[in-house]
Amino acid sequence: MKFRMILVIKLLIISVIFWGTLFLYPSLSSKNTKLMNEVNAIESQTLMFNTSRVYDLIQKQVDIGPRYPGSVGIENTRKLISSELLNYGSWNIYYQNFTKNWIENEIITCVNMICDPINRNKDEPSFLLLAHYDSRLWADKDPNSQKRELPVPGANDGASGVAIILELGRIFLVEHNFPNFQLVFFDAEDQGGINGWDWLIGSRYYAVSQIFLDEKLSFGILFDMVAGEGATFKREQNSDQYANELVSWIWNEAESLDFQNFFLNSSGRRILDDHIPLLEQGLPVIDIIDEFGTRYKPWHTTFDNMTYIDEKTIKAVGYTVESAITKLIYTSEIVTNFPTFEFKTSLSIYYSVGIIILSIVKIISKRKKN
Repeated sequence: MKFRMILVIKLLIISVIFWGTLFLYPSLSSKNTKLMNEVNAIESQTLMFNTSRVYDLIQKQVDIGPRYPGSVGIENTRKLISSELLNYGSWNIYYQNFTKNWIENEIITCVNMICDPINRNKDEPSFLLLAHYDSRLWADKDPNSQKRELPVPGANDGASGVAIILELGRIFLVEHNFPNFQLVFFDAEDQGGINGWDWLIGSRYYAVSQIFLDEKLSFGILFDMVAGEGATFKREQNSDQYANELVSWIWNEAESLDFQNFFLNSSGRRILDDHIPLLEQGLPVIDIIDEFGTRYKPWHTTFDNMTYIDEKTIKAVGYTVESAITKLIYTSEIVTNFPTFEFKTSLSIYYSVGIIILSIVKIISKRKKN
């Protein structure tokens, strides 16, 4: 009885202190209410990411056929992207054209697509969702040497990133009513080593253009090979070095959603990808990418097709990124204060020089054998 009496007295004291504080400091009450509302909104949110829709969008791109720069297929892919966007909202779609010499010196037009909701507030920071939409002309990693000049279907390497950012764009604009982002689809990413072309041509062009430099941007996420069966996404080293807070935010969110078997909290390789030109401009951009070449065997082969596309991987990527960014939106904390940095070493240049050196070594070796 004595214990119960002491407990009742303690509860009364705590109640008096709590309600007295709210009465004496109404501003604190308001802040607490706002904070609780935000927390409740986050905890009660339902993830809207539609895995089946993404799978179907990958299939639609593969059904188009080869989607290398200048092809009928890549033109039809642009039409598909535009149609999908306009089906669920009002968008500004800017086609950023540039020309390149292609096979047999044919001059072709390459096209980056920069897409933003019409009601985006350009005075406020926006984030970028990025993917390349070209597929590789030659399957030069195919185990069958007779197939190495056939085009790559590009189900995972190309179509998966496009499909995922289209779905994320729909979610943030329609479901979460948040328009402050851009979708960017890069052309001419995946043709390195063909006809003297380098990699990342579309993103390099975009990164030095006024349409990028004039924007008020906070961060970006690149999606590349994000739907493969059994995918593992390690912390890509360039991303971790220059956008460590964003990498940690995404990977921690994956763990909280029980996707840690996909998002491995370990250091991956240093990869040359479309985030590099943007990192070189000082924008924190991370690369979510499977371990191609080592784990994902269909990379740059004729069997990068729907057989190896897995809805479990799609779900892990989509749910993780939707949840992580939605929490930023609901708490009004879209990240704008990433540590500033200077990308002192141009990895693009070093990589290109490395390719040239390796090519020279191979030529010398062949001559010695002959």
